[in-house]
Amino acid sequence: MNTNMDVTHVALRSKAFPGKYLRMDGQGLTRFIGTGGGKVNTSDFIGPDETLVLERFDNGTVSFQSAVFDNVYLRLDRGSITKGKNFPNGGGVVNCQFGSVTSEKFKIVQKKPTKRDKYDGTVGIESSQFPGRFLRMDGGKDQVNVQGVLSSFEEWEILVIA
Repeated sequence: MNTNMDVTHVALRSKAFPGKYLRMDGQGLTRFIGTGGGKVNTSDFIGPDETLVLERFDNGTVSFQSAVFDNVYLRLDRGSITKGKNFPNGGGVVNCQFGSVTSEKFKIVQKKPTKRDKYDGTVGIESSQFPGRFLRMDGGKDQVNVQGVLSSFEEWEILVIA
């Protein structure tokens, strides 16, 4: 249950591709569909489709709701991505879902600093339903998908924008 009534608008920026932001298009998604729908890809700017509402839950998980499309959330399905294995092109499916049930819940994992006491805000976004599977962006291919390790394409900055 979400007990935090404060609304935090955020954008997800790739660390590997600093000019790229996660973009959600939930157009036409008006009911729950098992495989999800809509489209998640990249953008070069923060606009309405790149603005997400960060929802925090008592169990430490979060969901990312579209600020544009009512009740539409970021969804991750691991597909055949194995925990602990690095797939060169990633895999699985990242799209949208109407409502936040299981595949729409995430854990924010703080990336260990490379230099002592120099944490720079880098995080991994790990699936709660599929532990060890991380949100991945390849900004060169305009692609957002899933990876089995937390490496460079899985590093994010969560920017608070309102």
